[in-house]
Formats: sequence, structure tokens, C-alpha cells
Amino acid sequence: MDVGSVSSNSTVSTAIEGLKKAQSTVDNAAQNIASGSQDPEDIVALSQAATSFKANAAVIKTDNEIQKSLLDIKA
Repeated sequence: MDVGSVSSNSTVSTAIEGLKKAQSTVDNAAQNIASGSQDPEDIVALSQAATSFKANAAVIKTDNEIQKSLLDIKA
């Protein structure tokens, strides 16, 4: 196993953990809102989770593009 694949796996794993954390944040804020909370922090948490989700998805997409480029170079 070369260093590139280890780094890629670590990058994707970290991004997936970020996606899971963003989902958990959304779930918690949504539960609070659904139960009648009017705390503005819940709305802020939703916005931050959306940004986090987009950023982590972009990391995974970029990693996939890099891997594809590397495979094209090797081929």
C-alpha cells in the first residue's frame, strides 16, 4: 500500500466523520425546533451544519477527482 492511498483513505474517512457530525447537528436542531424551541442557536446550527456538509462533500468529490487523475496518469 503506497502513501497516496493511505492519505486518501484518511482524507475520505475524516470527511465522512464530518458528514456524520453535520447530520447529528441537523437532527438535534430539528428535534429542538419541532418540540417548540424558539432558540436562534438552532437556526444558526442548521446553517453551520449545511456549510459543514457542503465542505465535507467537496472534500470527498475532490479526492475522487484526484484519484481519477492519478489512475489516468498511471494508465
